[in-house]
Amino acid sequence: MWNALRIALAFLTRLPVRMPVGVSGLFLARSSAFFPLIGWLVGGMMAVIAWAVLVLGGTPLLAAVLAVTASAWLTRGLHLDGVADLCDGLGGSHEPARRLAIMKDSATGAFGVIGVVLLLLIKVAALTALLAQVLVPARCGVPILAPSVAVGLLVAPAAARWAMASLAFGSRYPREIGTGHAFVGQVRAGYLLAGLLFLFPLLSLAVRPALVGILCAQLPAVWLRFKCNKALGGITGDVLGAACELGEAAGWLGVVLLAPWL
Repeated sequence: MWNALRIALAFLTRLPVRMPVGVSGLFLARSSAFFPLIGWLVGGMMAVIAWAVLVLGGTPLLAAVLAVTASAWLTRGLHLDGVADLCDGLGGSHEPARRLAIMKDSATGAFGVIGVVLLLLIKVAALTALLAQVLVPARCGVPILAPSVAVGLLVAPAAARWAMASLAFGSRYPREIGTGHAFVGQVRAGYLLAGLLFLFPLLSLAVRPALVGILCAQLPAVWLRFKCNKALGGITGDVLGAACELGEAAGWLGVVLLAPWL
């Protein structure tokens, strides 16, 4: 279990955690059970940064921009790169083999740039709306984020990483070798159930934003499963990264637009 957690930390963050030497493919797939826990880490860091900016008198927009920037820094932009590659591949050709070749190219084209810019704008806009709610007083004398806001920040990164694991479950990898080969099609149902446990605490803190965020964060992964099986012949590591980023954006949008009406 410890090796699986180390793999998740080493692969999904820039934290100084070394990838275990000589681990089997089983541990690589098993690390998917801890993907939502990594989302807790990312979301927690974003919440702390947003809270600090607001307490110091910054605007919700500034807090949102710095929180999204910190998220990209902590994850090394790994999933954003997946968004760019996927947009380039889907926009650059109609042939699956050619699309896969474009996605493998390290250069980023116009479709990739447009996709990443629009995604970041959606994230910042959603978080700005979420952080527009006022801070609430606490016994310690320092105002804190409202519980619904804190859960809204946390739920999207955690749920989107669970969606990434669920997308790898039962999918086919379209290349003979590649980064995603150890995960795609190798994730077991037990790993998904274990990862789901990391989402339950959010439901106990604030039911509506947590439930809406969890459900909305799954929608891009569901769409990508059908879209990429047809367009690419399977699911690649770039598709998994895109599912994570799009899931975060969809989760935050759901919390802002839908949760207040439930």
